Amino acid sequence: METTFESDAFAIAMLVVIFSALGVVALLLLTMRWRAAQRDKHVDQLLDELEQEQKQVVPHATQSTTKALWEKEADWWKKG
Repeated sequence: METTFESDAFAIAMLVVIFSALGVVALLLLTMRWRAAQRDKHVDQLLDELEQEQKQVVPHATQSTTKALWEKEADWWKKG
């Protein structure tokens, strides 16, 4: 049972590709973790302030209760 160089080279190439892909994913995860640890505290405070201001603003009515003459009811197609 003799192994050829081509089959060994293919297997080694596939292992290199797999480990390279895993290395890229690991590097991305480590970079994301490192960047998340270095968040700017002032930005977080600003986002909190904006959220508080948004909660204080009274939301406007999104829909009017009156309909125009040309508007139909939402289930007009159900009525035969």
